[in-house]
Amino acid sequence: MRTLLTPMKNENIFSKTLEMAIFIGVMTILIVLNVQKSNDTTLLSIGDFLGNSGNDLFLIISNLILIGWAWRKKLKSIIMLTLFLDFLVWIFVQGIKLLKIAPWYLRPNGGTGGFPSGHATHAFGMAFLLSLFFPRFSWLWYFCAVAISWSRVETNWHTGFQVAAGVILGVGLAWVLVAKWLTHPDAAIIKPKTIKQEQNVEVRQSYVAD
Repeated sequence: MRTLLTPMKNENIFSKTLEMAIFIGVMTILIVLNVQKSNDTTLLSIGDFLGNSGNDLFLIISNLILIGWAWRKKLKSIIMLTLFLDFLVWIFVQGIKLLKIAPWYLRPNGGTGGFPSGHATHAFGMAFLLSLFFPRFSWLWYFCAVAISWSRVETNWHTGFQVAAGVILGVGLAWVLVAKWLTHPDAAIIKPKTIKQEQNVEVRQSYVAD
């Protein structure tokens, strides 16, 4: 992964990232609300992998990509942004689960703590960050997030509504955090800045990882 200098404007990058998150989030919500558990053994096995090992791998790899790249570029605020998103997802999801909002907190498999889906929340939150800094692979980040979200319904751990709530919470948290981060000096990574070329001509450019 290398850092490319591209003539992109900050507001365009952020708005496009948000628009993509909302669009894919809505599509995912429609899927989980309308597609019922299949009872197919093959799909169940796939869903079980995605909801367990697959989810863990996605979160570990996404954190390593963001933190490793930011560390190499000496962008400490992006490291803090990533870790703070991880922390907030845990706080919000667990805090809401403790409220035991009836009847939403009941899982379809008979357990409790189903509202909201922490898997969907974290997957979509990380997909948002990854798409912001590595837009070329947005399709991959969101494919993983959608697959993980679907798996929670297929494996009977969550209802479609619980997953939908997780999708909304994940996008919402990432949106708020990134909007706040844009006021930080490190936001030059996507924020337009004026630089002087050798010909002493001023141009507006910004960095984006690709």
